[in-house]
Amino acid sequence: MANVRHLSTSLRFTLTLGGADGESVTKSVSVAKIGAGAGADALGALAASLGGLFEYPVVSVKKYDTGVLESE
Repeated sequence: MANVRHLSTSLRFTLTLGGADGESVTKSVSVAKIGAGAGADALGALAASLGGLFEYPVVSVKKYDTGVLESE
């Protein structure tokens, strides 16, 4: 039987910096080392708190989990 061992969780904020030549300019900012036990409510509160600190508006927030697939 296979098992997935959690290694890390991170959030990636995509910010919109405006436009240039009709193109949207964005930038990504990552926050890492988030505990594995953080649930959706905690992540939502973290994203809302940090989102207000950025100089530019947040377009999206994505959660990334990294794990290792292990065979027993």
